Amino acid sequence: MATALIAQSRALYRLPIEVWTLILLQLEPAEIVVVRNATRAMYAAGTSYLLWNALLVHYEKRSIPIAWYDCKLHDNCAQALERSLLVARRVSLAWQTHGAQPKRVVRFRAHANRITSIKMIPGCTASDYWLITGSVDGFVRVWDVHRALSQNGAMDVTPELHQDMSLPEDAVPVDPATDIRRSSNAFLVAEVDTGGDVTSIDASMDRTTRTMRIAVGSYYNAAACLLYELHLDTLPHIMDLCATLDPPEWCGTQCVSLLHDVVAVGTYTGRVYLLHWHTGERCMLEHAEPGSIAALKLLPSYMISITRLGSMYVYERFGTTQARLVAQHTLSPHPILSVSFGESCMERAGQLASGTITDPTPLAVMCADPVGVSHWVWRSAEELTKIRHLDMPPERLIGASIGALGRCGLITTSLGGVPPVCSARAYTQGRTLCSIRPTPELTLPEWNQAPPPTPPTPPLPQGDGGSPAPSQRRRARVDSFSSTSTTSSIAPAPSSRVDMLTESALDEARGLVCLASVRGAVWISDYGNSLDTM
Repeated sequence: MATALIAQSRALYRLPIEVWTLILLQLEPAEIVVVRNATRAMYAAGTSYLLWNALLVHYEKRSIPIAWYDCKLHDNCAQALERSLLVARRVSLAWQTHGAQPKRVVRFRAHANRITSIKMIPGCTASDYWLITGSVDGFVRVWDVHRALSQNGAMDVTPELHQDMSLPEDAVPVDPATDIRRSSNAFLVAEVDTGGDVTSIDASMDRTTRTMRIAVGSYYNAAACLLYELHLDTLPHIMDLCATLDPPEWCGTQCVSLLHDVVAVGTYTGRVYLLHWHTGERCMLEHAEPGSIAALKLLPSYMISITRLGSMYVYERFGTTQARLVAQHTLSPHPILSVSFGESCMERAGQLASGTITDPTPLAVMCADPVGVSHWVWRSAEELTKIRHLDMPPERLIGASIGALGRCGLITTSLGGVPPVCSARAYTQGRTLCSIRPTPELTLPEWNQAPPPTPPTPPLPQGDGGSPAPSQRRRARVDSFSSTSTTSSIAPAPSSRVDMLTESALDEARGLVCLASVRGAVWISDYGNSLDTM
């Protein structure tokens, strides 16, 4: 018997690597990492470029978003493909799992007031990833996402996903400035006081010089738009002001879009300014139907403008700052709450994005209005296709964000109640919505998308009366990374420290979800678990 087993083992060792590759192709990436350790031949097949490149082709056919992760050897090595596919598979499974929880969640106080805009900027390597936040307090801050996710201790709130935190009645609130200083010492890269409120942020990264350009829009500031440069390889990190709208003109900036040396500024009055920040040349465009501009997207050959009234205007660009109207579409008969665009220049596994940016085909657009969410695809000036519309009654939509490739999205809603309860749903093209829980503060609604029951209203005093029964005590809600920065656990009336989501951003390929709140808190949820695959 022993002799027969030895003979069979030797036969397995003699199998060529091509056979093992075909066998391992039937397994999931995580299973391959475990199984390949059985024999030397399986390990050779399980770490080969041939295997992981074949899996890459299979994943691309299934339209699974894939991010590029660098390796130490060369650009197309099996190590980079393996890491990219492991992360892609984790994210794909999470976006199809009800109540999916991230591997790592970080919460910190980024601003003292409402956060109005967030922007995620990937770099050339896995350790280069930044989050830009802007607030009504006038500050713009740049955060190191990789360093934030690497923090240990109280900032990792994943255990709170499994049990609620009940705080003592004598809990003392922490000053927001204390929270900001604590997170600043940990992973703040740079900050600047713009001197006014911040309504919109757009940014781009020059990977050759490692220079970040940040366009900041302000409603009250007469400069309308400020452009900063941040040199990441130069210490100390200082955001240098490069350009403004000159001469100054108040226009109530609602949104900005940055592409190379040109900035587009959308205003409350319905005007759109195109500014070349190197030369100072600018051009003003005005819609036939005046209305506040909800979103702008600058492309090499076109510019897309979406108004709050639900109209989409397509301009063809010529010259430096000139454009002419070529098409108009209607996205929604209802007022627009938020608009999210896909990116015009993508990364894919095994190939970094080229330096030349071309018009995307197609460009994903996700719009949220009081009734629901619409997913559109824009392919040319006259071609706009609705992919899907999702009705969200009786929930109140907060906003929606689409991934760079336009295949996945994130929808945030308010379910009402006292204190208000928020939820998040993962959107995948061609699939039903899936409720997820990227932070401990979010609630999982029922499968039928009905809002969860709200806490009972305390009874009116009768006779001697008294305080509400213990069963009517609401649980404390944490709105910053400090475990003591909360309100008291007993409050029959809405607390001044009740938090609400305001902004969201999604990296569908890496599985990163960023949420921001009214009280200046930021959550970063890592569904891809990329730190454990480094």
